Amino acid sequence: MAMRSFVLAGMLCLAAPMALACSQPAGAAGLEAQMIQWINAQRQANGLAALRAEARLGQAAQGHACDMAVRGYFGHQRAGGPDFSARVKATGYRFRTAAENIAKVGAPDVSRAATVWRDSAGHWRNILNPQVSEIGVGVATAGGQVYWVMNVGKPR
Repeated sequence: MAMRSFVLAGMLCLAAPMALACSQPAGAAGLEAQMIQWINAQRQANGLAALRAEARLGQAAQGHACDMAVRGYFGHQRAGGPDFSARVKATGYRFRTAAENIAKVGAPDVSRAATVWRDSAGHWRNILNPQVSEIGVGVATAGGQVYWVMNVGKPR
């Protein structure tokens, strides 16, 4: 029992600096809500149902935003890291279909990230995907950059 506690404590010590190093912009929860509102407005303007916020998708999105910010990369998967599907499944979310958008911009401004996604055919397709019903958004900052992640899915 003592050995297992020691190993667990060691693992927590290794993980703690990464978790503490992640910064979010001021008002992050409000920014995330504004992004979801913008996405739902785009969907409704195109005849699609609004997406419901889903905590596990948000957890996966925030985790990936933090990972990119802390490790200093920009992509859907870091070298040797888990892919999108594995990150979402690790939260306990089981899906029929799911997709991810990422953006890196110079200010914590919803319209800047929204423009990146609107101007990218693949990201726009994810926003207007009629097969998804739930959403989670995460945002993190590092080095003067703001990392946005949107995860959408339809549960099993």
